[in-house]
Amino acid sequence: MDLYISLILKYMKKILFFVLITISKLSFAQTVAVNGTVTDTKGKPVPFAFVSDSQHPYATYSDPNGTFSLQADPASKLIVTANFHNEVKVALSNPANIKVVMTGDSVSNNAPVETSNVNFFKMDDNIVDHNVSINRIGTGQEGLHGSRFLFADWVHGFGITPKDSIKQSDVYLFNYDKVAGNLIFTRTKKTAMIVVKEEIKGFTLFDENAQPYVFESVPAINPKKYVQVLSSGSKYKIYKDLGTTFIKASFSTNGITSSGNNYDEYKDEAVYYIVKTGGQPQKVELKSKAIKAAFTADADKVKKFFSDNEGDVDDNYLKALGDYLNQ
Repeated sequence: MDLYISLILKYMKKILFFVLITISKLSFAQTVAVNGTVTDTKGKPVPFAFVSDSQHPYATYSDPNGTFSLQADPASKLIVTANFHNEVKVALSNPANIKVVMTGDSVSNNAPVETSNVNFFKMDDNIVDHNVSINRIGTGQEGLHGSRFLFADWVHGFGITPKDSIKQSDVYLFNYDKVAGNLIFTRTKKTAMIVVKEEIKGFTLFDENAQPYVFESVPAINPKKYVQVLSSGSKYKIYKDLGTTFIKASFSTNGITSSGNNYDEYKDEAVYYIVKTGGQPQKVELKSKAIKAAFTADADKVKKFFSDNEGDVDDNYLKALGDYLNQ
């Protein structure tokens, strides 16, 4: 009899655990579209203010005009920070029209938001001076072509830990080293440090127009580097594995004929993957025929998309297709 009761209790615990996990997932996924503006007390836009959900790892930056949009939990508050401004918390009473007014010059924002952030970075002697690395002239007679970095300058961004918490500071700027596959950061714009990969499972960087570039760790695609997320939804995820190699100048001539390039070059070669929910990554070429073959389960929708959308089949086209199929 005791054994019977023990088995029942064990079974009930499993059911309760499953229910709790299900409720947690549903709660985590319940979001609304939030749109708003960030200004100072004089009504001037505050560009690159960091806007985050107080309870979940949903975040973005305001653009150069101070506007922002993101998905957030309606039960949460928005936390808005910007260098030299005081932190603001805003309730989501009107998600379609959030107006954030930032006050004062906050001295506290000259220090990292979370002191534990220092545990996530380490020095990289290969990129001590990021600005010099970006502008370095190759050993060939012409200037260096391409770059080992994703952006030509430092940009804003934030990381996501394996426990789904945000790591960010208003005094940090970031870039992505495409060759080594490292997220790097600076505070002085003179020296660079790299993020410990085991501590950050993904990150989002924002270009000069506050357009996001999302990256994740996907070992099934590339166990050594982060891969870019072009589209993500309930049915599909589309990834871009960006490989960059350094090619030294190879120019030679005998006075009559010549061959090779007269410059050093960082050359990008991307591989694209489609992952259906619950499935494994599938390589796909940026060609209409290959893409249509990869989405056979949604053949009619894919056919309609190609019919309605002309233009080159590039990153933006593949992203738009993925977003369309995930609706």
